[in-house]
Amino acid sequence: MKLFCFTLLNLLLAINNAYAQLDEIKAEEIVKNSICIDNLSVDDVLKDKIKIRSQRDLGWQVYKEDGQYDVERAFLMNKSMQLRFRWHVNSDGKIAPDGKRAETLCTK
Repeated sequence: MKLFCFTLLNLLLAINNAYAQLDEIKAEEIVKNSICIDNLSVDDVLKDKIKIRSQRDLGWQVYKEDGQYDVERAFLMNKSMQLRFRWHVNSDGKIAPDGKRAETLCTK
């Protein structure tokens, strides 16, 4: 977890003024490109998960609330059960996992 937080902090410090006006697309990109484990991005780790378990990818969704965004990736495990990973992105572009799944995704 410490490595994830340190890597995430470095990534956020590298974000330039292009992210000053945060929108849905930028919020999604921040989460997707966040460094996870083994120098893979969050997006790459989730792509690997879907390959291993043969789940149906429901894609990325972004929800805006009070100037902040919730970015979510969902998978369909069977006809009725969904697996969701969700992060909060504030107006400054800082992200935080929302729930155990997103929190433990980037830990070994």
